[in-house]
Amino acid sequence: MKSIKTYFVPILILFLAVSPSLYAQKDLQINKVFEQYGEKKGVTMVDMTNEMLDGYDFSLFKSITIKNNPPAADFIRKCLEKDQEGARKVKQVMANGVLTSVYLQLPRKGQLYRLILFNQSFQQENKITLIYIESKNDSENILKLILKKK
Repeated sequence: MKSIKTYFVPILILFLAVSPSLYAQKDLQINKVFEQYGEKKGVTMVDMTNEMLDGYDFSLFKSITIKNNPPAADFIRKCLEKDQEGARKVKQVMANGVLTSVYLQLPRKGQLYRLILFNQSFQQENKITLIYIESKNDSENILKLILKKK
């Protein structure tokens, strides 16, 4: 019985420590984009947490890049439209009536600030990029950090 407690307690503590960041984006529609397209051919998805993000002070970073997939772009726009409803700050760029860039500052989830960035380039590859970030820093500070790191 002691050996079960020896393994169970650390696992429970680890789960409780990690679980808030794992579920914070679950209430968002864009989570469906990561689930539906994340493992498709021609898609690049990055999912980083904790120590991998030390230099950025993020608790979660998810991004997905999709090339030459207009149905995916339409699906992402629909998801963004729903997530935008609860956003505190919305900045958009439209080109020829089509949404090409979005910045959404979502309501905080506990202590975490949440940010969604979307961009679609209509150049050769028709590349779509969707980024979701959680941090204890305000979203304005997150953007400054991202732009500074470039």
